[in-house]
Amino acid sequence: MTVVTILPGKRERSKAAVRARIIEHGVRLFAERGIDAVTVDHIAAAADVGKGTIYNYVRTKEDLIVSFLADVERDVQAQLRDLDTSRLPLQKALLRFVKLQFQLKAPHHRFVRVFFAQMFLRTDAFTPYMAEIHELTRSTTEQFFRLLRERGAIRRDVPLEDVTLVFTNMLLGLFALWAIEGPPFRGVEHTLTREIALLCQGLEPRKR
Repeated sequence: MTVVTILPGKRERSKAAVRARIIEHGVRLFAERGIDAVTVDHIAAAADVGKGTIYNYVRTKEDLIVSFLADVERDVQAQLRDLDTSRLPLQKALLRFVKLQFQLKAPHHRFVRVFFAQMFLRTDAFTPYMAEIHELTRSTTEQFFRLLRERGAIRRDVPLEDVTLVFTNMLLGLFALWAIEGPPFRGVEHTLTREIALLCQGLEPRKR
């Protein structure tokens, strides 16, 4: 059987390159000057595009942060899929899985705050981003729990879909707390440890 790979055309590659350049310069300016001090005109000048071009890709400057963090999320989920917790007991494996996500997103903490603000303030516009991120996290988390179940670390009588749903909802709450609290995240650390301990009580195989 011959496998045919369809590569993106020149127009699509050009649009992707412009989008990447806009996001790169926008995020850099936000980091240097603060989000409130940066205008769309500043971003257009830095990215060497017209102001109108910016609006072909985003509706607001905050959308640049949301797009950037969606890209970050893809990279985070890719690294999570390569995470090896096969020698760790259940509680330590779950903690490692969550803490790696905090660690990878820590450099972008201020942008995560904007991300959550946009999620609650502009729900309709935010829905496509949320759907993509949900699917990324859901598939990675389900794979993680499937591996745990295969090695006998969690019960087999609990559907993976249910475990994944509960865990991803727990993560959403933890990340909201993480975004609000800020470094050094002591409250998040305490809450995470307690929630994981309680979750493990329900997931660990029952002794006969």
